[in-house]
Amino acid sequence: MTFNINWDKRGAYVKFRGIVSAQDLIDANNYLISNANFEGIQYQIFDFLNIEDFKITSFDISIIGVMDKSQTEFKKEMKIAILTQDDYVKEVTSEYEQLMEGSNWITKIFADIESAKHWVKE
Repeated sequence: MTFNINWDKRGAYVKFRGIVSAQDLIDANNYLISNANFEGIQYQIFDFLNIEDFKITSFDISIIGVMDKSQTEFKKEMKIAILTQDDYVKEVTSEYEQLMEGSNWITKIFADIESAKHWVKE
């Protein structure tokens, strides 16, 4: 497993390390969605700041987008903060944002944890 998940009352913080594959992101997503705390949270922070590589394609992110879009039926609103300084991660995240259009799941990219925490708690 290349990630750790920490929960608080309002959200989940997912820190990735090493080489991140599509399966890693799908696994993290499944852990979040299947956890009893998921129903009560308002945000998710995905931290990709210290990864070695991001091996997720447009096809992979479309699968993850479909998974999340299906969750919007049950979990109407969610803020998703992406922590990265990598241009490719930003590009793939933009594709995810397009997939989530029409829902109340909002994604924003941040270069540091402090800015992300401030935004998700607004």
